[in-house]
Amino acid sequence: MAALIERSDQLVSLTDLTRRGSGIFDKVASSKNDRLVVLRKAEPIAVVLNISSFEAMLDEMERLRTEVMALHRMGGLANDRVSHNELQQSLGF
Repeated sequence: MAALIERSDQLVSLTDLTRRGSGIFDKVASSKNDRLVVLRKAEPIAVVLNISSFEAMLDEMERLRTEVMALHRMGGLANDRVSHNELQQSLGF
């Protein structure tokens, strides 16, 4: 969960989200926070992203998918393996 949270103001309880939903979504939409982690009983259950962060994530995933396909076609991934942790670190998670 540490990778999800950079600051404590990125946390919101499900109760607060229910009570102050509009204000919380306005906060995310205005880019004051690019994401919020929703907690239920102190456990993360969801992530709310602003649209620009979500689009950037989709763009990066597509770029990586295209790169992997190109490497496969060139035969460059036959013996290359990257651990899950190495991939997360390279993507900044």
